[in-house]
Amino acid sequence: MKKLVLIDGSSYIYRAFYALPPLTSPKGEPTGATYGFIRMISKLMNDLNPEYIAVAFDHPGKTFRHEEFKEYKATRKETPDELKVQIPRIKQILKLWGIPILEIPGYEADDIIATLVKRASERDFEVIVVTPDKDMLQLVNSRVKVLNPVNDILFDKEEVKKKYGVYPEQFVDYLSMIGDPVDNITGVHGVGPKTAQKLLEEFESVENIYKNLDKLKDKLKIAFEEAKERLELNRSLIELKKDIELNIEPEDLKKGKADLVKLKELFKELGFKSLFESTVKERPQKEKIKQGKLF
Repeated sequence: MKKLVLIDGSSYIYRAFYALPPLTSPKGEPTGATYGFIRMISKLMNDLNPEYIAVAFDHPGKTFRHEEFKEYKATRKETPDELKVQIPRIKQILKLWGIPILEIPGYEADDIIATLVKRASERDFEVIVVTPDKDMLQLVNSRVKVLNPVNDILFDKEEVKKKYGVYPEQFVDYLSMIGDPVDNITGVHGVGPKTAQKLLEEFESVENIYKNLDKLKDKLKIAFEEAKERLELNRSLIELKKDIELNIEPEDLKKGKADLVKLKELFKELGFKSLFESTVKERPQKEKIKQGKLF
């Protein structure tokens, strides 16, 4: 079975930017996020050794979710200028590295990944989605796993259940009920993770909860009655789109040959002295992944 690794590039960039102190090239160009991003991608390549790979990025500007809900992600801070200027460099390195880049106006990286996951899982692919974003756990199935690069946990169906008390197919309902402050999505009043987990364990879905409102305690029943329209909106915002127009197929994402000469020149320009030899230079790789954990 062919292995496809899909990376949430936007989350990787932010993680790299905030994980390292400010760094600059000999010419004064900010390079901290670029350096951290390269190190993380290199580790991932070494650990997973994918034949097929792509990095998806959020496109600047509004998405269809902003059209549905103008306050979507309204509480998020603007991308720092020191990070903005590094994004073109990161994409330049990925291209020289032979790693495909995906970005579509009006959609988030999550939707690009979800569409490719659907296509790939219907074919002869094993898919690993690399992201710390728990929204992506809704994609997990028998052929699709999610790797959280922060703690190296590999989520299959049972790992999702172990961590959150619900299965991947219930995850959209779970997040719709508890809300997501990061995206400025408000859940059902008084319903936190434990309550949501218990409700889904008993009723399986939000739809069934509404069919059995009389079985809920009065306070909870009122909360769900008041939140019905909001829950429908939440679901629309949280559920990833798996059928966006994407003129690329999983088979097109085979890793290309790295342009080592240009990469070496670029790394020298950025002041990454030993990074080329230790991370990017292609060498035999070893499979380092097992169920539930990377090591």
